Amino acid sequence: MSRRSDFRALARQALAADPRMGDVTQISAWAGNISADVLPVLGVVTAQENVQPESLSHFSRSTLLQVVVKRLGGADPEADLDDDADAIEACLCPFFAAQGIMLLPEKVTFTLNGEGEQKIATITADFRVTWQRTLAGQLL
Repeated sequence: MSRRSDFRALARQALAADPRMGDVTQISAWAGNISADVLPVLGVVTAQENVQPESLSHFSRSTLLQVVVKRLGGADPEADLDDDADAIEACLCPFFAAQGIMLLPEKVTFTLNGEGEQKIATITADFRVTWQRTLAGQLL
């Protein structure tokens, strides 16, 4: 299993144990055609990784971990997304720290799609994980 897979699994585990986010159905971040009747849903993805060589065999890596939550837009969808953002950050950062992994919040993006029959509110919470490994894959 890759380190990126580990990060996704840890995030899913932490979110499942959270009082607010644990009630949200977890799906593959790559799932398409999500029906409004299954909302709310969340997905976790490692969307990008920057690599910085420290030597010819040692590399520093910076992985972008994203949590995406989709909900039906209620009376105040921004307030719902604000609560989601706070819960995700409060859940993930200490959980990763307890595993000896530094995960820091980077950006939160809110979108509201009102073009269909129902409004869909989406939050994408970006976090950065910095770690090191050798060219051979050994963790440092």
